[in-house]
Amino acid sequence: MNWKRAGLIGPLFIIIIIACLPLLTPAQEQQPNRPPAEQTESGLRPQSYQEKEVQPNPGTAAGQGSGQGLRQGQAQGQRWRQTQNQRQDQRQDQTQGEGQRQGQPHAQSQRLGPGQGLGQRQRQASGQATPPAPTQNFFRFLISPKLITMLVTGLVALALLLTGKMDNRTRIPFLVIATFLYGVSANLGLKLFSGFSMHPSPICAVTKPILYGLRAPMLATMAVILILTITGPKLFCSYVCPVGAVQELLAMLADRLKIRRRKPSFRLSQTFRVSIFLAFIALSWTAIIHTVNRGQLRALSLYDYLNAFEGFKWNLQPTLLENLYHFLPLLLTLAFAFITYRPYCYFVCPVGLFTNIIEQIAVFRVVKKKEGCNDCQLCAAKAPCPAVAEILKDAVMVPDCFACTVCTKSCHRGLLQFGAKDKTKG
Repeated sequence: MNWKRAGLIGPLFIIIIIACLPLLTPAQEQQPNRPPAEQTESGLRPQSYQEKEVQPNPGTAAGQGSGQGLRQGQAQGQRWRQTQNQRQDQRQDQTQGEGQRQGQPHAQSQRLGPGQGLGQRQRQASGQATPPAPTQNFFRFLISPKLITMLVTGLVALALLLTGKMDNRTRIPFLVIATFLYGVSANLGLKLFSGFSMHPSPICAVTKPILYGLRAPMLATMAVILILTITGPKLFCSYVCPVGAVQELLAMLADRLKIRRRKPSFRLSQTFRVSIFLAFIALSWTAIIHTVNRGQLRALSLYDYLNAFEGFKWNLQPTLLENLYHFLPLLLTLAFAFITYRPYCYFVCPVGLFTNIIEQIAVFRVVKKKEGCNDCQLCAAKAPCPAVAEILKDAVMVPDCFACTVCTKSCHRGLLQFGAKDKTKG
C-alpha cells in the first residue's frame, strides 16, 4: 500500500475514533441488539420502582386503618396498570432508534397503518400529551456515530475510486470494517459500540415506514442511503452495508479458491426482487399476514422472514424453529455467495431494488470513453456483475453496479473509469 492510499484510508480510521469518543463519557449503558420494546421496558421499569420507593406508606407510618390501606393498594394497582399500558404502547409503536436514552418517549407515526394506533387512542382518551413528531429527532439520529461513520466510509471510498487507488488490497479493509462496525460490534457488549446497534436495519428503514409510518431513525437511515447512492455508484451497498460486505468478501474467497460462480441474467434477478416487493405490498400492507395483540390487529412485514440483517444479532432464540427463522436468511446468503455474485442484493433486498433506480442518476459512476473502444468485451467477461455489458451499450437502465473495480482494472486501454458521465460524452 503506497503513501497516497494510506493517506486516504488513514483519515477514515481517525474520524471513526473521533466519532466514538462521546460514547466514552459516563452515560447510561445500552444493551446491544435488544428490540426497542425491550429497551423501553427496561427504561420504564426503574421509573415505576422509583415512584414506589419515594411514595410514603401512610398505612404504616401514621397507623391508618384498613380503609386507607385498601385505598393505597388500589392506587398502587392503578400505577401498575398505567406502567403496563405504557409498556404496551411502546411495543405498539416499535420505534427503531439506536442509542436512545432509556425511558425517553419515542416518536409516533403520523399515519396509522394496519393494526396501529392503540397507544395514540389511549393517550388521547386519557388526555396525555402526544409525543413529538419524528422529524424533531431526525438530526439527532443523523449525527449518531453509526450514521456519521457510514457517511465517512462511503465518501472516503468514493475518493479512492475517483483517484484510481481502489483495488482489492484497498477494498478488503473497507469490507472488513463495514462487516465489523455495522454487523458484529454491537454483539460485543462494549459501551464503545453501543451506538452501532443494528436497529434499524436498512431493510426495516425502507419497508417499515410503509406499514407503520415515518419514524426519525428510519428517516435518518434512509437519508444516509440516499446521499451515498446519489453521490457515487451504490456507495452504501458497496462499502457500508454489512450483508453486502460479507458477500463481497466471500466472492473474493471463491475467486481465490477458483470456484466458478454463475452469472444469472439481470432480468431473472430483477423479476425475483420485484416480485418479492409486490408480495410484500399485497400481503403486509393489506395486513393479510398479521398478528393480534390485545385485540388489535397489527400487520407483519414479509421481509421479517427474509431479513438477512437479523442474522448479525447473536441472541439465541428459545426454540430450534425460532433460531432457524432468525439465522437462516443470513446463512443461505453466505452459502449462495459462493455460487453467484451478491445473491441477496440482486434477488431479495428491497434496498438494492430502490438504490438501483437511484443510481441511474448518480453523480459519479462507471463510464466509458467512446473513442478507442474496440468492443473486445473483456471487461464484461471478467466482471462478476451484469452491469458492464449495459454500460458499454450506454443503456438507459443499468443493472446494479457495486463498484468492485474489476471492469476498470481489466480494461488495458483505461477506457472504463469512475467519473461523471457528462464529462465523457462525445
